[in-house]
Amino acid sequence: MTTKTIDASTMRKNQSEVLDSVRDDKDIILVRRHGHVESALVDIDTLEDLLAVQDPKYLKSIAEARSSKEWYSPEEVFGDIWTD
Repeated sequence: MTTKTIDASTMRKNQSEVLDSVRDDKDIILVRRHGHVESALVDIDTLEDLLAVQDPKYLKSIAEARSSKEWYSPEEVFGDIWTD
């Protein structure tokens, strides 16, 4: 994942390629208008992650997990997909 900055006029001319880059490469595209970054394009998974970290319940669960004395090995968490 990389972050790129593009002018709004260039984005309009290359809309399909820009959207493909966001979707396929997971790029974050910062859109510049009149010399200032005003907007960002991100893929839907990244947006969902950003929204989730703003959820108070989610943040509380992270705080509780960090303060917990319970630990899990990578094998317990990831099961068969865990490789060294």
